[in-house]
Amino acid sequence: MFMLAAAGWVLASLLIVDFISGVLHWAEDTWTAPGGPELLDRWIVRDNIEHHRRPGGIRAGDYWGTNRVCIVLAAAVGGVLALFHVHAWQAYLVVVLASQSNQVHLWAHCSNPPRLVRALQRIGLLQSREQHAEHHRRPYAARFCTMTNYLNPLLDAVAFWRGIEWVLVRCGATVQRATPARGGY
Repeated sequence: MFMLAAAGWVLASLLIVDFISGVLHWAEDTWTAPGGPELLDRWIVRDNIEHHRRPGGIRAGDYWGTNRVCIVLAAAVGGVLALFHVHAWQAYLVVVLASQSNQVHLWAHCSNPPRLVRALQRIGLLQSREQHAEHHRRPYAARFCTMTNYLNPLLDAVAFWRGIEWVLVRCGATVQRATPARGGY
């Protein structure tokens, strides 16, 4: 019974990270553009624009270059959890998985990822190349989650991202995804 419960928590943690990665990816694609704070431009905006212009370029970097932002953010969250004496292992598992979300994203751009990764992609536990490729098609408004094959079809089917954008536009926000300044064509 313990093993079944632990497996359920691991899957739940993976789906939580998948959703968080989707929200962050959606926000990044929708609102970030060059000309903001230099730290944001250097660590996030330029890499995101380059990735949308040349999706396969993500494979050219080294491990740290690919994962540094996720690792730093995850370490900060882990530090806050420790500071507030959070002892739930599930919270730390979410942090560890989140630290590797860009690595999973990179594998979704590989035609020949490691054998274990391929097996996990086949069963949907890690995002497949086929599913992620849909994110790089016009109008660039779908498949924002980067960890699994499970949430994207559900969120896209209920028009989750468009629904959030509809609400935010009515609150005065603008949606400018896929402009040339953001790497769109």
